[in-house]
Amino acid sequence: MTDQLDVASLAPSDRADAIRAFSWSINGRIEVDLPPDPNRLKAHATTHAVGSVKVSEIGWNVARLRRAAAAPVDEDMTPQVLVHLQEAGVSRFQQGGRQSVTRAGDLAVIENAKPYEAAFHGTMHSVLVRVPTRVLGLRPSLLDQVTAVRIGSERPVVGAAAALFARLARDQAAFDEAETAMFAQPCVDLIRAVVSMTLGRDDLARTPLNNTLLQRVQEYVRLHLAEPDLTAARIAAEHQVSVRQLYLTLSRAGITLGDWIRTQRLEECKRELASSAYQLMTIEAIAHRWGFASAPHFSRVFKAAYGVSPRGVRSQTRGGESGLSPATGSPRRGTSADSF
Repeated sequence: MTDQLDVASLAPSDRADAIRAFSWSINGRIEVDLPPDPNRLKAHATTHAVGSVKVSEIGWNVARLRRAAAAPVDEDMTPQVLVHLQEAGVSRFQQGGRQSVTRAGDLAVIENAKPYEAAFHGTMHSVLVRVPTRVLGLRPSLLDQVTAVRIGSERPVVGAAAALFARLARDQAAFDEAETAMFAQPCVDLIRAVVSMTLGRDDLARTPLNNTLLQRVQEYVRLHLAEPDLTAARIAAEHQVSVRQLYLTLSRAGITLGDWIRTQRLEECKRELASSAYQLMTIEAIAHRWGFASAPHFSRVFKAAYGVSPRGVRSQTRGGESGLSPATGSPRRGTSADSF
């Protein structure tokens, strides 16, 4: 399910109401302070459902959101934990007697059913992840200590969470419904880990981090797939595990790291070879772009995987065919190569 807001398509007189309606859908009926000139109002947002988790990409010039201490909570509003990933601009959050300022790369946690204030300076871009408080399952006393605290991206788990949230906000078209649902629990576990590590409670963070290691590794590989130095040592170091633990985690899921990385790279090469948008690029350039240093080696592993040469795929595309036939549309199992 996807919901979208773009006030640029609305008459200036309707923009304020649209922004308030969007804000209330997340927070209930809160105060929303806007620039006085309706012609200056800017807001666009796209929201995706990831199981019980909602992920929104937001850009706007709202001045302030505020839930006063005396403000009633709507009966139909679900208490949620909001995780705000700042991508551009500066925000200031207040809740529970604390105040913090966040900039690009920072996270902040807010509980939507309790009094809070969020002020934005200039045009702000962010990713907002919402999870029902009951689903997150953390004790209120723990959440009360972490809301409105700046959580910096220098912590590896914060960087992992930010990368996943940003990817989910923007690349929903790349996932089918079943794949999207698979990310719900990793999102919840990563939020638990971020909260727990912010509080110095590594005992609470360890299990969620271990449970989501496979998903985090796969996401990291997809983000860095084109880089030729994507080695097991680098991946393990990035996730603060040993190479042995990395291989063990992958083997439990039936994944051989080198084969899996090579398969992902071959899929990207196949996609570009079959696309008219890349017809001016040489086959060698496409192979090199996705981490294959040797053109002859690339041609061998490509033909072993798909049963047709890279040049054959390109010829089919130029001839007006759709690309690979169903029989050759995916890599063959059991192929081998001397590099990723």
